Amino acid sequence: MKNYISGIDIGTTGVKVIIFDMEGATVGSAYREYPCTFPQSGWVEQDGEMTWQQTCEATREAIAKAGVDPAEIRAIGLSTQRCTFTPVDEAGMPLRSAISWQDSRSFEECEEIGRLVGAERYYEITGLPVGTTWSVSKIMWIKKHQPEIYEKTYKFAMDQERILNKLGAEGYFEDWSNGSLQGLMDIKAFEWSDELVDALELDKSKLPDLVPSGKVVGKISRESSALTGFAEGTLLVSGGGDQQCAGIGAGAVKKGTIEVTIGTAGVTLAYMDEPIYDGSMRLPCSAHTVAGKWETEGLQNAAGSSLKWYRNEFAVPEIEKAKALGVDPYDLINEQVEAIAPGSDGLICIPYFASSAAPNWDPFARGTFIGLTLGHSRQAMARAIMEGVTYETREIIDQMITNGVEVNAIVLSGGAAKSDVWNHIQADIYGKTCSILAVEEATALGAAVLAALGAELYANVSEAVAHMVKIVAVCEPDMQRHALYNEYFEIYKDAYQALRKADVYERLVKLALK
Repeated sequence: MKNYISGIDIGTTGVKVIIFDMEGATVGSAYREYPCTFPQSGWVEQDGEMTWQQTCEATREAIAKAGVDPAEIRAIGLSTQRCTFTPVDEAGMPLRSAISWQDSRSFEECEEIGRLVGAERYYEITGLPVGTTWSVSKIMWIKKHQPEIYEKTYKFAMDQERILNKLGAEGYFEDWSNGSLQGLMDIKAFEWSDELVDALELDKSKLPDLVPSGKVVGKISRESSALTGFAEGTLLVSGGGDQQCAGIGAGAVKKGTIEVTIGTAGVTLAYMDEPIYDGSMRLPCSAHTVAGKWETEGLQNAAGSSLKWYRNEFAVPEIEKAKALGVDPYDLINEQVEAIAPGSDGLICIPYFASSAAPNWDPFARGTFIGLTLGHSRQAMARAIMEGVTYETREIIDQMITNGVEVNAIVLSGGAAKSDVWNHIQADIYGKTCSILAVEEATALGAAVLAALGAELYANVSEAVAHMVKIVAVCEPDMQRHALYNEYFEIYKDAYQALRKADVYERLVKLALK
């Protein structure tokens, strides 16, 4: 009887289920896309029950495609979007739509955290700068604006513990990596902070139980077996936040190796043996999915989703042509982008389409094109978006280096890693060699590694990574292009700072809310 493991990646815009063998090869996979909703400017929500239904559909298809006996799938690990949470009652039913990590409605609550706790003390406890991304400010928003929902809430459940519960876990178990992004966890103790819970007047009993990643928390129930196709009794293992899982799936489990994921969001992550704080409080220090270790990262709220916006709103001809040819519209967009010169003919995109997280933490920032002329094409806009997202990533990498983090090797993952032209843009802008993974879905692979650890199929993370994570290509930087990009990068940074200092973004957002 062979051993297989499953990694389920529940992301912002879709769920991917992959069945892996013990060497990290994909034997079956399926994907289901789902939308977010945007009730008001800056608000981003999602139907949590829809996410669950789509997960069930994807698992059934992945198992069928794999052609394996479900009983041979030894364990299941979850990689989930972070900070997105649903208030659920004792029966596990949602009391409202999930509030997304991209949602920036809670800027007033962030100001309240600053007053009640202080930005420096908050960072010291949580490793996080005060910002709208973390769940805590939106939990406070619910308490203030929807008190009846707050009172009825049994648990504020992220996708990790909510889906594990639906699969069969008896309780709500949140791994440390996801817990550290709630904005209420003591990053050194890996426990909920009583100081913060008390200061913000929140009910600690409404928070999930914290556990390390790679821990068995239950088994597939009879009911969920019928819905998903997994065998009853299959082990359920605590996974992690999608980006910390991607760190494992990319092999970023030692000093000097950083992982850049450009998916719906963008995250640049570096492994740390000890917590390294950022004196400027711009970059978080969070829990890794390697139990008892840490990572520093920079979050980009809209990375691949920026290019998806371009695809949906501007690339209608490419979508229609792709349907006729039976190819992905992004393949055609990539061909067009490759024909545009580096620098996009003087066009710069500031890619804050869902406000700015790292490194500026500006809830009012919005997407901006600088230098647009009548001579620019749609295709130049597409390249400018790729370059803009990469400039934002480089700011994060530069800050990591300033903080004393070693950066010797860069591994690329996420949907953008399918784009050869975007991979080369990254190598040129960073000025460093970038490696490409055999399994692009590093998040799902990382979750599968954790599942294998929970099932005791490997002794430790290093052994599992050595067997399951493989590099298939490298992109070397063109140093002449790197020098050119350095000049554009300085203009990019100056342009954002000029708009921020003039309060352009804040005035615009508040005017739109009137």
